[in-house]
Amino acid sequence: MNVTVVTCPSCRNALPQSLCNTGAMAHCPSCDIAVQAEVFPAFFKGTTIGQKAETIVEEGTSSCFYHEKKKAVIHCDVCGRFLCALCDLDLGGSHVCPACADAGRKKGNVTELETNRTVYDSAALTLALGAFVVWPVAIITAPAAIYFAVLSWRRPGSLVPRTRLRSYLAIMIALLQLAGFALLAVLIIKES
Repeated sequence: MNVTVVTCPSCRNALPQSLCNTGAMAHCPSCDIAVQAEVFPAFFKGTTIGQKAETIVEEGTSSCFYHEKKKAVIHCDVCGRFLCALCDLDLGGSHVCPACADAGRKKGNVTELETNRTVYDSAALTLALGAFVVWPVAIITAPAAIYFAVLSWRRPGSLVPRTRLRSYLAIMIALLQLAGFALLAVLIIKES
């Protein structure tokens, strides 16, 4: 638990965690004032501390290639450089130095690094709404919007939590566009 606590706005005493994020009014145990405390959930999670790099205390101990005063704990599986705990990157079970990870990313050899992610629900909504600007292309963009909306359900989302609202909107708009084209086709056939 973090050192910081949620306090009552009236008496400034600590509120128990059980009163937070309930969505309802509760009474402060100290002053009995009605409060509603909504706090970001990560506030109550403990912080994890990474491994600290050790300084070299004995003569003859290997040092990190990048930090000459830090003790080496492992070597890079690609180039063999000694690495301290700060420089060690664990990629799929292999230990890699920052330079080899960057070189692998540039060459496309390192598949474990994810440098960007396509947000398919936004792409679907953009395709569906973009058809309103140039309406004849909706015959192509509407099925594509439906495809990307369905694809967004099967892919990992962005780092920011999102709902499926964009996907549902894209599908609804695309289906309305396709229904409009079908209705237009029926009207043209009847007039002919």
